[in-house]
Amino acid sequence: MSAVPDPRPFDETTQVLVVCTANIVRSPFGEAVLQHEASRRLDPSVQVWVQSAGVNGLVGEPAVEAMREEAAARGLSLERHRAQAVERQLVERMDLVLCMTERHRAKLAKVTPYASRYTFTLKEFVRLLEALKPLDPTLTPRERVRLLARVAHGARAYVARPGDKEDVTDPIGGPREGYAEIAREITALTMFAAEGLFGPVRRPPSAPVDPPESLFDDPR
Repeated sequence: MSAVPDPRPFDETTQVLVVCTANIVRSPFGEAVLQHEASRRLDPSVQVWVQSAGVNGLVGEPAVEAMREEAAARGLSLERHRAQAVERQLVERMDLVLCMTERHRAKLAKVTPYASRYTFTLKEFVRLLEALKPLDPTLTPRERVRLLARVAHGARAYVARPGDKEDVTDPIGGPREGYAEIAREITALTMFAAEGLFGPVRRPPSAPVDPPESLFDDPR
């Protein structure tokens, strides 16, 4: 049986989608951190477009105040963010999709089955990255992101997964401290993912949080 051809467009713009439920808490924050990390690690001429959306997106709504505050504390801004809903056409043109929960990932696989090859939860993607060998440094950023997604998808077959769900929980409706905790978690996971996706930092960081050497073997 012949392989299913990749239906996504081929151009030089690297496109990554971050997904949560309503697109007002976790995914806009993850989008901002990942876009910032791309700018720190890649030449300014390289085009990287990070977006976010919600499987039940509250279209047009701003990010919640607590996450705007957490972003601002890291030198980022969510003031212009307006929520959008996940649509098939959006998912189909992505090079990589990072979801906050396994339920989000499953929903996207129903939207477009091919997307299951490049759609992961954020925690899952980081776990798989830790098991992969470094990629050819001569690859273009888009080649690197697509290859890393493909190799990570293959690694699902042999890299042990934890017993618990690989979800970033939703703090909405909880105490203010919960938003801060989730912001720290998303920042650490996203910075770790960015190292694999875009390479080492080329300019000094403005964010105060750095990821541990291993998010799954932290000696603390």
